[in-house]
Parts: sequence; C-alpha cells; structure tokens
Amino acid sequence: MPDPVYSENILPDGHHEIIFHLSANNAKRGDNESGWVNEPVSFFAGQTLTRYALELQNDAVLYGIRFYPHTLNLLFGFPADLITNTILPLQDIAPARGLADCISENQEETFRNLETALLKLCKGVDFSSHKSQYIRYSVGEILRHNGKVKIDRLVKAAGLSQKHFDTVFNQSVGINPKAFSNIIQLNYFVRYRNQHPGKSLTECCYEAEFFDQSHLVKLFRRVAGQSPKEYFREDNPISNCFSEL
Repeated sequence: MPDPVYSENILPDGHHEIIFHLSANNAKRGDNESGWVNEPVSFFAGQTLTRYALELQNDAVLYGIRFYPHTLNLLFGFPADLITNTILPLQDIAPARGLADCISENQEETFRNLETALLKLCKGVDFSSHKSQYIRYSVGEILRHNGKVKIDRLVKAAGLSQKHFDTVFNQSVGINPKAFSNIIQLNYFVRYRNQHPGKSLTECCYEAEFFDQSHLVKLFRRVAGQSPKEYFREDNPISNCFSEL
C-alpha cells in the first residue's frame, strides 16, 4: 500500500511564494527538533536560510505563485524579513485578503483571476523610485551571475553605505545580500549537477565558481544539513524543480 504522505527536505531557493491549498490539513512543515507547523489553506512562504522538511498528502491539490525575490515587499507593503524562515496567513495582510477568492474549480479561470488581481496590485507600486531601481538592479545582477557578484560593487552602484544597503536589502528580499548570493550560487550548483550527471562533483563545483570544494561542502552542510554527495543520493524533485526556475 503506498504511503499516504509525500516527504521531502526543501532547499532554500531565494524566492518567496504564496500557496493556496484547495482543502485544509494537506501539508505541514518543520522537523522533529524544532517542531511541525500545519500549513494554512492560503499563506505567504518567506525566504528560508536552511532546508525544512515538507510533508504533503499524496492527494493534495494546491496552487503556488513564485515571486521574484524583491517583489513581495513592493506588492504587499510589509518588510520581507518579517516572514523569513516562517509562513504567514494571507488574511493577516490586507492587500492579500482577496487573493483566496481567485481560486475556482477551473484551473484556467484561477490563473486569469490571479493574474488580474496581481496586475491590479502592480498599478499601486512606484517602480521608478530610487529604492525600487537599485534593489531590482542588485537582485538582477546576483541572479544573472548565479550568485557570483561582489556585494561592494552593488553598494557602490546604489550610492548607499553598506549598513543602509544591507538594511534595505533585508527589508526588500528577506535576507542579506551575502546570504542571498550564497543560496543562488548553491542552487546553480544543484541545477548544473542535475543537467550534467556525468560530471564529477568537483567539476560541477568549479563550474559553479566556488573557490574550492571545501567552500562548497561547508555551505552545503550549513544550508542543506548534509554534504552534496548525500543530497544527490536522494530523490529531491521539488527542490530540483525550483533550482531550475
């Protein structure tokens, strides 16, 4: 008899999400040490700095919206670091309360409803502000270079002090620029290794521009709680999917 619950350890991927479960009590996240949290029917999922365990009912049906790393703060008006390493019910944030009403029994209709609602929120955002522009530029550079960007170059381009830049980046993205860069680089390594299964971990390490393999292993253990070799022995379809996006 198949297991009624699917379990996977989920790697941080540098992005926020909104999740809608079509029925209650479909999923929980956490671990045996820090405890487990039942996921609400609809919620914001913040940035994570380390992996978390997800248990999902095999018959669960859900929708997810994955945001660019800096857009949650712009659209919904609360500091992104408020939900780092945690989740927040949509009903707790006024501009998000109507999003659950977008969900219908028809998939295409649901997509249209969500797109319309999010575009309406976009109309209230000043994308031309100095803050919006330098955060968008900084996040874009980190993504474009797969995490290998000198942070001081981004600080200089923004025309801010390092402390002020870090504060605004935290509020906009949810984590500091160094942690964000590390997570993006780690996900690039995972993506590259999955795309080139015939290459050794050492070859993939240098392709992802880690200084050496010890730096990769140290970061991987800190974020994933295991070595790269141990990670690739497991089946991680959700984490691998997100690393490809």
